[in-house]
Amino acid sequence: MYLVFALIVAGTTYLLSGIANTPVYLGLVQEGFTSNLYNVPINVLLEGSGNVAATSTRASLSDLLYKACRDHTCASGFTAASNELWALVGSAFALIPEFDQPHFQNSSHIVVFQHINNLSGWNKASAQFHISGHDMAITCMVRRASFVYAGHSHPIVDSLAFCSQRPYDPQWVCETDVDVSVNTYAIQVRNGVAAYIGVTPRGEVYFNPNHVATFRGSALGAVALSTVPSINEYHRGFVQASAAWDVLVAARCKSLDRSTYLGWLLQCQGYVTMTWQCDSLMPTNAAVLLAIVLYLVLVQIVFLRQSHICCVPVDMSKHVIGVAILVVAFAGNENLQALTTYLYQNPSYGSVYYYAFCGPAQLASIVGIMTGTLVQMWFNPRLVTETWLLLVFSLLNWILVFVLEAYVFPGMSTNVPARCALVTTSNCIVFSAVLKMHFVSAGVAMGVVALAIVAVYVHSACRFSPPTPPTSVLTYFNAAQYEQFLTSSAGCVGERGADNGVLLIKSMLRVAPDTLTRTTNAPYVLLHMLLPTKLVKRLYSDTIGSLHVVHLQENAIGRTSGYKVLDKIEASSDTPPCCV
Repeated sequence: MYLVFALIVAGTTYLLSGIANTPVYLGLVQEGFTSNLYNVPINVLLEGSGNVAATSTRASLSDLLYKACRDHTCASGFTAASNELWALVGSAFALIPEFDQPHFQNSSHIVVFQHINNLSGWNKASAQFHISGHDMAITCMVRRASFVYAGHSHPIVDSLAFCSQRPYDPQWVCETDVDVSVNTYAIQVRNGVAAYIGVTPRGEVYFNPNHVATFRGSALGAVALSTVPSINEYHRGFVQASAAWDVLVAARCKSLDRSTYLGWLLQCQGYVTMTWQCDSLMPTNAAVLLAIVLYLVLVQIVFLRQSHICCVPVDMSKHVIGVAILVVAFAGNENLQALTTYLYQNPSYGSVYYYAFCGPAQLASIVGIMTGTLVQMWFNPRLVTETWLLLVFSLLNWILVFVLEAYVFPGMSTNVPARCALVTTSNCIVFSAVLKMHFVSAGVAMGVVALAIVAVYVHSACRFSPPTPPTSVLTYFNAAQYEQFLTSSAGCVGERGADNGVLLIKSMLRVAPDTLTRTTNAPYVLLHMLLPTKLVKRLYSDTIGSLHVVHLQENAIGRTSGYKVLDKIEASSDTPPCCV
């Protein structure tokens, strides 16, 4: 199991290294009203109303798109300017030939409107225009677009109001969704002057990303209009997404909670390219961890095949490499959580969604490896013999951390407006749960480790171990009972003697029927066993020199030690499993 965890760490680190600091094409991404929810980030909610009347404002619709406020005082101060701009949009209805709702062009009718703005600096300013007693309304949303008139070669980039007829909604908040066949009119307001750009079916600019729509009906002829790619910045620049979204999106606010600012939902599609900024991918640490676990698994297979003791947690508890890797993993977890949360919120139809699980799998696997190690470190210099408990809690910790990181925390995150780290960014947000939760997994993991420690204490206390006669193992450990250096002798001490694995706590390893040596010498013995010919083995043995060993006689640890060259050590995987 530890080898599987180490392979997962190596594999996920390799995959993450491949996408770090490199643009990755995600393909088509869709935000919806019922799935893949995108909550519009709200700094301060501005809601106002007014009526269409003459105005002397010199403002532009870009003011509605880019205005940012941090408090209600700022929002209140912008309300009058917003009213004037929407009044200009309403007055521009008179410029539209063959308008779907000519009542709105009749100056004898009083056209009133209500509007809303999220004031985050990349706004979804929207309005509903209606006439008392009339069952149809006009809804508009301000969006940035690039357009070029027929006969011209240089496109204009500006903020436009896209308006369509919609049944009047007395409970209107921000809703702009209409059928794709409904006419959509584009209106420009720049420096207090309104201009009619043209009309096209909604399907030309909605759920049709990267499409060049043709607007017709303006005095200057046909207009080719397309989206302006935007760069969104997530969580202090850890993730950047460059996307060609729909020119126009649909919005709903029926579930808007004004206390939490959640529930202003958008529906749209876009082709997205993501760049994940990360400098702490741990490729070296992953390689070191894999090498250590591979080596220890090989030692287990060759020398401790029949042992009840797993050498991975025992050996790793004797140095700080594993602990250092665990600390580095948790320290860089905020970055991984940002990537996971972004991909969770923006699942694409491409082949890269599985990257959302790489970070959680990497962290969970490191935690899984270190669970048994940390429990063993707690009990040092006693050996934890309840290997099955260590495996159970390691697997439990893996499952908990993976589920938290892959599903729970990303699902809890909402988009909060934030200051931009990069000057080229259009929209900047942070993930609310990542700010609070990137160390929670560490607390949960340590809680499971503490529970495992308690379980070992309880299990050890419940197992009665009768007094044992003196054995060579007890003599070697200078102990009267096995419980002086084992948490429990049950399962590893029997009539045949003591499991060879108990010697690991003393950093000793039985490599041959008659030989014990330090665990640090095991790599030399293993390599010697794997060499192909006697000549090569002898040359290698002469190069390494002699190793300090403890002698065994008839399965009993002797009182003498000495030195042997590798050629004289009859290392074998068929070593008796116990010492008497």
